[in-house]
Amino acid sequence: METTTTLTADAAGTMPAAPTAQHPLAVLVSRMRARLGGELPPVLWSMPDDELTGLLVDLQSLAGQVDAALLAGVREVDRRDLGRTAGATSTAKWISGLLRMRPGQASRRVKLAQGLDTSLVMTQTALNTGAISVETAEVIAHTIGDLPAEAGPDVRFDAEQAMLDHARIFHPHDLARIGTTILNTVDPELADQILAKKLAADEERAARARELSISDDPYSRSSFLRGKLDPVTTDMLRTALEPLGKPRPTDADGPDTRTAGQRLGDGLQELLRRYLNSGASPSHAGEKPHLVIRIDAGNLAGGTGYGTLLRTGAPISAHTTGLLACDAKVSFWGTLNGEQALTDGTRLFTGKTRRLLELRDQGCAFPGCDRPPSWCEGHHVTSWLKGGPTTVGKGSVRYWVFSRWSIAAFSAYGPNVRATREAIGENVAAISSA
Repeated sequence: METTTTLTADAAGTMPAAPTAQHPLAVLVSRMRARLGGELPPVLWSMPDDELTGLLVDLQSLAGQVDAALLAGVREVDRRDLGRTAGATSTAKWISGLLRMRPGQASRRVKLAQGLDTSLVMTQTALNTGAISVETAEVIAHTIGDLPAEAGPDVRFDAEQAMLDHARIFHPHDLARIGTTILNTVDPELADQILAKKLAADEERAARARELSISDDPYSRSSFLRGKLDPVTTDMLRTALEPLGKPRPTDADGPDTRTAGQRLGDGLQELLRRYLNSGASPSHAGEKPHLVIRIDAGNLAGGTGYGTLLRTGAPISAHTTGLLACDAKVSFWGTLNGEQALTDGTRLFTGKTRRLLELRDQGCAFPGCDRPPSWCEGHHVTSWLKGGPTTVGKGSVRYWVFSRWSIAAFSAYGPNVRATREAIGENVAAISSA
C-alpha cells in the first residue's frame, strides 16, 4: 500500500524540508527490530515441543538471512571504500570498529562478502533463503578458494554443489574436513594428478632442506647430532634403528632401564659398527674406514693413561681403548732397523674361528642376554693384551653393550657362561679339528 505525505506551511508560509525517503531494506529492518523488541523476552512455557523445535530452526534460518543482508551491506561499504574515507586503513578495520567485531571475524566477513558477489552464486542463494548459516558459507567459500588453479569453472561448480549437499547434514567443523578432500569426490583423476605434483614438489623441497651436522658439546665429552632429513631417508633411518633400539628382555637384573633416546643412541652405535665391519664402505687411503685410536703400547697393556681418536684428536681412556681393542686390529708403530715401521698383531676372531664361536655360543654369551650372533663381537675371555690367545676355547661372542663391563669381571664367569656350550662342546671340537 502506498502512503502519501502531506506538507503544511507554517505561519510564515515556509514549507518544511521534505523527509528523506528510506531504503526498503532499512525500513524492513527497523520494523523487524521494533516488532521483535515488543515480543522479547518471549514467554515460551505454553509452546508445544514440536512448535518449539520448529521455532529454533526458523530462528536459525532467520539469522542466516540477516547475515546475508549484513554481508550485502559490507560488500557495498567495501565497494564505496567508506572505511578509508572515514580514516581507517581498510574496510575490515572500519567494520571491526563500527560493529565492535573482532578483527579476524571482520576480515573473514569482508572476504566472504566479496566471494559471494563474484563466484559463489549458489552459496549466496542458500544464505539468502536461510538454508545455511554464515559459518557454513565461510567454510564453503574457503574450500572453493583453496581448490588448485587446475580446477576449472565446471569443477568448482560441482564442488560448491557437493559442499551445499553435505551442508544439509554436517555442521561447519565436519564440513571443513570434508572440504579438504572434495576434489576427490568431484574429479578423482584431477585430484590424483595434483596430489602427485604436490608430493613431488614437497619431496624436492625436503631434499633441498636436508642437512646434518656434528658438533662438540663444550661442557662434556659428548657431541650433538643435528639434522633435517627428507621423508625417504627418515624412513630408512627408522627402519634401521628401531630394531636395534628395542628394549632388552627382562632378565635376572630386571627390565631394561634405558630411555627411548638412549636405546636409539645405542642402536645408532650398533648400526655404525655393523656397517664398518661389513666392508661395504668406500675405501679411504686404500683401506676400509674404521675407528682409529693412537695409544702408547705400555698404557694399552697396563690400562693407564689415555689414547686419542685419530680423526678428531679427542682423548679416550685406556680402559675404553682396551675394551675396543678386544675385537679390533692392533698395529704397533715404532722403529725397526732404524726405520719407522708398522706391524700388525694377529688377534681377530675371523673366518672359521668366528664361525665356531657362533656355533658354540649361539649368540651373546653374557648371562641373560639373548642377542643373536650377528649382533655380537668376538671377545677374548682373557684380554689379548694380557696374553689371552685368539682361540675358540679362550674366546666368546657377546653383545657390544657388555663392552662396558671390565674384562676381568666378564672373565669371572669363565668359559662356560652359557649352559648350552657344555652340550655342544664335543661337536664344536670336532668341527675345530676338521
